[in-house]
Amino acid sequence: MRNMTNDTIEELIKESDEIMLRMDKVEEKAKDEIVKYFDRIHDKLFAYQLFFLAGYISLVAIPSIDVSPWLLIIPIFCVARLIHLDWRMMENNRILSDIKNQSKRQLDKLNEKQMWTNMQSLEVILESLVTTVIFIFVLLK
Repeated sequence: MRNMTNDTIEELIKESDEIMLRMDKVEEKAKDEIVKYFDRIHDKLFAYQLFFLAGYISLVAIPSIDVSPWLLIIPIFCVARLIHLDWRMMENNRILSDIKNQSKRQLDKLNEKQMWTNMQSLEVILESLVTTVIFIFVLLK
């Protein structure tokens, strides 16, 4: 290592800086992709919940099937949560679009909001599974 010239050291530093820049770009792209995946999942869950809402309405409308209209609350609640989550994601991205002008406190708060949004997304996925189980139970009853 002692035999390295200044040119070699500068070349290594430049090379490591380029690697760090590429890694930063990959990291940013990965963060963007996460938001896109959540958005796609939310879109699919929204359609899925609307399917169940239509199914529950159909079951309630059939007089020979004894189904409580209160079951409509389940898919309506899930759809409302999905709309709220999409709004939260939009707000988070609005703040991120001006990230250079945000204070550390605002960025910490944004990080907490994103963690909360991710947990809410997981809960909505689980609620969709519960909705499916309840719907199948009502159909088989």
